[in-house]
Amino acid sequence: MRQTKRLKVVVADKSSHARLVLEGILAEAKDIEVTGLASDGDQLLNLLHLQKVDVVLASAELRHNDRLLAFKRIFSECPTPIVMLVEKEQLSLDMLKEAIDIGVYGVVTKPGPTSRPNYRSISDEIRQKVLAVRESEYWAPEKRLRMLEETSQLAKQVVRKPAKNATAETVIVIGASTGGTQAVEQIVRQLDPDLNASVLVAIHMPPKFTHTYTRRLKELTSLTVIEGRSGLIPKPGKVIVAPGGRNMVVNTVMGNTASLKIAFDEEDSSFSYDLPSVDHLMRTVAHSSVRRVVGVILTGMGKDGTAGALAISKREGGHVIAQDEATSAIFGMAKSAIESGYTDKVLPLSKIANYLNQYVAEQQQQVSTTDMNT
Repeated sequence: MRQTKRLKVVVADKSSHARLVLEGILAEAKDIEVTGLASDGDQLLNLLHLQKVDVVLASAELRHNDRLLAFKRIFSECPTPIVMLVEKEQLSLDMLKEAIDIGVYGVVTKPGPTSRPNYRSISDEIRQKVLAVRESEYWAPEKRLRMLEETSQLAKQVVRKPAKNATAETVIVIGASTGGTQAVEQIVRQLDPDLNASVLVAIHMPPKFTHTYTRRLKELTSLTVIEGRSGLIPKPGKVIVAPGGRNMVVNTVMGNTASLKIAFDEEDSSFSYDLPSVDHLMRTVAHSSVRRVVGVILTGMGKDGTAGALAISKREGGHVIAQDEATSAIFGMAKSAIESGYTDKVLPLSKIANYLNQYVAEQQQQVSTTDMNT
């Protein structure tokens, strides 16, 4: 590419304010021409199909770019170098390696605040990384790695301390109804204090009762027990109890389906009779990409939990346990799940906690062994 050629750049960000600011920053460089703005991944692809573009400056949190899907489509459909804007908290070494493989030439970590990044404070860095693309040979991995060396070092620092703010790799969802409060108490009391998993509990209860119940559970374990609220992260060693009368779910964080936060679905009326809905909570966790999801269906009337068991059993890393008839106060929910064929194990209540402790420990050991061998 001739050094005198103006780089044609498309800017993509879900925020109209960010698009305008980034366009203004690039317009200050005489060697750059902004030829288009896109608000989501589909619009970005359409622009690239319609015109010749030298560089894409795009946010990783772009709509329709979950798991960098839009960037992967660019790589396969209309290969164009990408300079990626990403929040520091989202950055990881795995993400960088994947980004490099699909044509990301440079990475810019977004300055705060998160809601409206102050891009003008890093104007020079943005322009330099866009202009640096013309010095590179297209699709040369070695050069991409060198260009990202500083950012890679930053990513390693982020990766070294994932446990503090990261979603647990194993999420256990426990559902119950009649007799469930006592059953959950027995399980929580016996859980390993160092359990490397997050436990989400949904028991059919009216509003306000779960606040007192959560306090009771806290007295039974050294694990962190908390009543669910929006934005909580299911971290290892944390037990989150769904508030009575509300459908607790999990949402993904910034499009990363392995990073979850607690939320509430107040509008879905299909679960109005059984609140909190065990099915609804299990489904949302099952549809995430956390490494392992374990469903536990305990005593209770009705069939809530069966559809959730199906969702968990169909995904990789899914495992479903049901309480047996002999120890169930009401053998309805567990019976329905067992008869559906979606359960992997049927156990008496007294053995469920130890089984969970052993299962989580064994899975963690397998991961550690695999990491050592790679």
